[in-house]
Amino acid sequence: MELRNLITFLKIIETGSFSNAAEQLTYSQSTVTVQIQQLEKELNVQLFDRIGKKIYITEKGRELEAYAQQIVALSQKAAAIGGEEQELQGTLRIACLDSLFTAVLPDILREYHQRHPQVDIIVKTADNVFDAERHLSQNEVDLAFITHDQRSTQNFIKTILLEAQLVFTAAPSHPLAKKDIVTLAEIAENDVIITNQQFYSDISNEHTKNTLSYIIRPRFDLWNPIAAMELAKLDCGIALLPTYLIEDAVEKSELCVLNVPELHFPVWLQVLHHEQKAITPQMNAFLKLLQEYYHL
Repeated sequence: MELRNLITFLKIIETGSFSNAAEQLTYSQSTVTVQIQQLEKELNVQLFDRIGKKIYITEKGRELEAYAQQIVALSQKAAAIGGEEQELQGTLRIACLDSLFTAVLPDILREYHQRHPQVDIIVKTADNVFDAERHLSQNEVDLAFITHDQRSTQNFIKTILLEAQLVFTAAPSHPLAKKDIVTLAEIAENDVIITNQQFYSDISNEHTKNTLSYIIRPRFDLWNPIAAMELAKLDCGIALLPTYLIEDAVEKSELCVLNVPELHFPVWLQVLHHEQKAITPQMNAFLKLLQEYYHL
């Protein structure tokens, strides 16, 4: 079984077509077709359904995908044995929540790029955790960078990186910003800004025993936490946001954190990968960097 045929097979899955795979691998499309035909003949299975102008991976093709990933990853490790380790190449694909992409990921990506300048990095921003998990399930990404609770998840391996808190924050000019202690009842009397109401409704019940049930009636329910933060800076309401996102704005006195003793709303910064996906060298290098970055 030719290694290059397996690499081509995986590239077709990644790019969604024979022509895209040929372009990225600098092959002719006929070469890609021949390589897949060789694989199918050798294994005596059909790897792709060709319907119209689109291709769809078959069940047998999906089985081969997991083995192919492991074989390619092992071949890359074997190539580094003896002498100097080869410079890491290839592609790393990450799904990341909008808030993390703005507040956390750029510094980590900069360090990763400095260490592995030949690795291509693709980042898909996700509106919510479930969107990020969908990208993983469909093998559209290698890793998902998210914040959520510590629930156990089927099919995903989770690494907890950091605990954060969701807090109420407001512009310094807001009346509640001048109070030493703020109650949930006072919050409820004001305009509240949240992001993704269903997400907060789901996990607020677990962590606050329904104490937020009368709070989560937002004036603004936005899908972008950056937009929520900017509205709070403009004194359009009190925003419920993670501490890691607002640190810079608080330091610059653009926002302040309200002291709400009744509120205990932890979330955990974490990275996920699919349990059936082989850890590629590119993924392994990123996971090692996260361990260093968060002192794990």
